[in-house]
This record gives sequence, structure tokens and C-alpha cells, in this order.
Amino acid sequence: MGLNIDEQITFLKKIDFFENFDDHELRQFLAVTKWLKVATDTLIIKENTMERVFYVLVKGEVSVFKTLAEGNRTVELTTLKAGSCFGEMSLVMDVKRTAGVIARCDSFLLMVEPEIISASNVFLQLKFYKRFCEIMVSRLIRANERMAITETPPPAVTPPPKIVLPVVPDVSAGTHPSPPPARQPVQGSATSSSLDDTITTLPALPAKKDNNVRKSVHRKISALHDLPFNPAIADRLLSLLRGECENTLLLADLVQMDPVLSLKIMQLGNSSYYRRSIPVATVPHAMITVGIKQIQEALLEVINTGRRRKPFSGFKLIANSFWRHSIVVARIAAMLRDVIRLSMNSDIYLAGLLHDIGMLAIDAIEPHFYPHLTDPASELCANLGLAETVYVGVDHGEAGAILGESIGLPETYLDVMRFHHDPTAARANQLSIALIHLAELFATKHGCGHCPTTPETAPRPADSFAWVIIQEHHRAFCEVNIAHFIDNFDNELTKTWSSINDGLTF
Repeated sequence: MGLNIDEQITFLKKIDFFENFDDHELRQFLAVTKWLKVATDTLIIKENTMERVFYVLVKGEVSVFKTLAEGNRTVELTTLKAGSCFGEMSLVMDVKRTAGVIARCDSFLLMVEPEIISASNVFLQLKFYKRFCEIMVSRLIRANERMAITETPPPAVTPPPKIVLPVVPDVSAGTHPSPPPARQPVQGSATSSSLDDTITTLPALPAKKDNNVRKSVHRKISALHDLPFNPAIADRLLSLLRGECENTLLLADLVQMDPVLSLKIMQLGNSSYYRRSIPVATVPHAMITVGIKQIQEALLEVINTGRRRKPFSGFKLIANSFWRHSIVVARIAAMLRDVIRLSMNSDIYLAGLLHDIGMLAIDAIEPHFYPHLTDPASELCANLGLAETVYVGVDHGEAGAILGESIGLPETYLDVMRFHHDPTAARANQLSIALIHLAELFATKHGCGHCPTTPETAPRPADSFAWVIIQEHHRAFCEVNIAHFIDNFDNELTKTWSSINDGLTF
């Protein structure tokens, strides 16, 4: 372009694609990409070729076209302007180009080769692929909206299903003391928090259960629908749920900061009304499948009717710890996947977000159990899974799998819930389970567990057999010194801990 490196960086900052990149990251990015100047009518991508190159349009305009079956006529699919990307399928699979791209005027491009990006700084990779995914989701949502305009709507006699939200039965009535009194929620917010900072008196633990209650617990959990969501996230969502949603990316991001709201969207996407030939496996996929308008209506109903229960008997400390732990484990698992360079079919972030949702199911049927996590001397903190089995009948891993199975979650997420404390017990989906297990160990080591710990008492990631499982499924990792990898990754977590916890003040 005839510009020095600083001028190139300044120029890129004006492009939407690079709006969240800092100078250092842009300098690294420019070091592994190539500038191209193409003249008007230059063919940039030819249909039915196997070129593995991805482009960012920095200046100019290009036309995306498709040659019709008879071969003597082309149809323009769309035009792309500065800031757009194209050729992105080469990043994810080896397939022939399905459309051609031609320059409509003199243009400047950045040519990105996937192999070079994969060999660059891992944190640059994370930012690049995050931005790429945001663009892809936005593009898919727009395509879905265009299709919705032209498709014939379903008959009026079979409207889209509503998410059923029956009131959770008061299973504690007559068998356990009532929850301790609490202040009334602060008025004025549509989802004012029903949690209380002032509750200090612990309720009595529920009676110990024998082995005969397992089937009864299974039935109660399978019937649950009205699980509590994070009111802080719901408050931030409300402005996006009324009228036209102009920021679908923010909508998806906020939904994926709450396990229950994500679970509801997955439930709707996998319902018999919307379900396709394969299960819906991610929240963005569910949003595209269902449609933004239906998602807005479903979330509004969940929020408007979901204020009837206090999670964890109103103990705000435990509730906030649960929500923070879920998101942090999800984020660390995604980092591990990218640093190790694993190719996975499942959404490891969603697996991490949902891995402990069984705790909400247990809390719904035994509301006096988890408040005891506030007591470091409690047997819950000594061995949570064992205490759950003794006082409830199942641990939270099994409870989550029962809940997920009742709404049709894909098998990977059920296995992660069931086995994330013991990956060696799993017979399938071991790689996903191992990553969530390790992410939870790292989160706990950094003070983001369910019970208070010190670095001396927290379980050590180095002692986990999950590293062996990863090596078995990813041979390239066999050459890695595990002890050094753990130290380096742990140091990176320490450096980036504030960003990992970004947005987690509830």
C-alpha cells in the first residue's frame, strides 16, 4: 500500500473487523498476512477450486457470485464493502469454493493463510477467531431473517411452542423447616435480585437419604422447568427483547453468560417443532434455527415468570459464586482448547457453562442443602459429591445429566455433566470431559470454586489423569512437557485473570 507499519496499523484501526485489536496485536497480525492490491474486474476467488486462503477486504468493494447449473449465466449473491471477510470456509474445512468473488473496483485485501495464523501467538489466534465467529454468526442470522420473510409461515393452528414453566412444587413442605426470613426484593427493576446479603442463619441439613430415593429424585428433576437465572444478566437482556433486536451478537453473548437461559434456548432449538436432522448443539445455532423473534418472546416469558424462586435459599454469596464459576470454567476450557489446538465437534464453552447446572436442580428439590457451602468446616466443602449423594440421593453431575436428558440436550453435554469430576469413568466424549475437568481445577486453584480454598488446599491440575486422556486423543500433545505447559498456562491465567472475569460482577 506504500505505507509504513505504523500507518498500516492506523489504517486497520478504522476497519470494523479490527476494532478490538490493539497496536501490538495488529503488528503481529500484519507480520503473518499479505497485502494485495487488485484492479477492477479481477477474479479473486474462482468457483470449484481448493485454495485455502481467507481474505479481509480493507478498501474497495467485491461481488460474490454463483454460476448457475447450465453454466452459461451467473447470479450475484451479494456485494461486500470494506471491513468484510470472505473465503472463510477454508478456515474450517477442505471443500471446493462454492462461489466466486470478483473486484468491482480497485481494492486492497489482506490475504490470510490458515496455517500461518495457526502458528502465530495463541492470544492473537483467540482474538482473530472470536472476531471471525462474530461475523459468521451475524451473517447467518441475517440470512435466517431473510429466509423467514420468504418462507410460508406455519398454519395458525400449530403455533410455535412456548417454553412450559410450571411452578416448582414445594417439596420441602412438611419435611423440612421453612427457609429463613429475608428482605423483600428492591423494587423498580424488572428482575430485581431476589437474593439477600443479610442472611446468616443456616437452615438444618435435609435428612440423609437411602438408596431407595434415587428413582423419586430422578422423577422430580425430570419434571423441573422453573430454574433460577442470574437476575443481573436478565436485566441487561431486557432492552434487547422488546421490538427489533439490532444487536444479535450482544443478545447471544448475554444469553451465553447464564446457564439457565442458555439451557432454555437449547431446549427450544431441540424441540420437535424446530428440530432438524441433527441436534442443535450450540446457542447461536439454536437462535438461527428458531429465529430471533421467537427467541425474544421465549426469553421474555422465562424472565417474566422466573422470579418465583430464590436460588440457594436467598444466599447471594453462593448464587454469585455458582454463576461466576460456570462462566470462568467455560472461558478457561475454551482457552485450553485453543492453546492445545484441538479440533472439536462440540461447543466446549457451552459444555463448561452447563457443567454444574445440576446444582440448580438439586437446589430446587432440597433448598436447604447448598447454604452450608458458606461454612468452610461443613462436610459439603470436604467432599461435595459425596454429601450430595448422602443428603439428596444423587450428586450434581448426575442431576445435571437427568435434567439435560429430559430436554433433549446432545449426548456430549450430558457426559460432561455426569463425569466432569472423574473423566476416567467416561466411555465417550472423553476429550470434552477432560477439558472441563481441567478448567475446573484451574478455576478452583485461582479461587473460583464453590468452597473457600487456599493454593495449598486446592486440587492440583498436575495430578489429574485428564492430561493422559488429552494425549491419547491428540497425539501432537504427547511431545509436550506437561509440567512446563501447566506452569505456562497458569501464568497466562494469572496475567489475564481480569479479562477472564470481565463482566462477572453480579
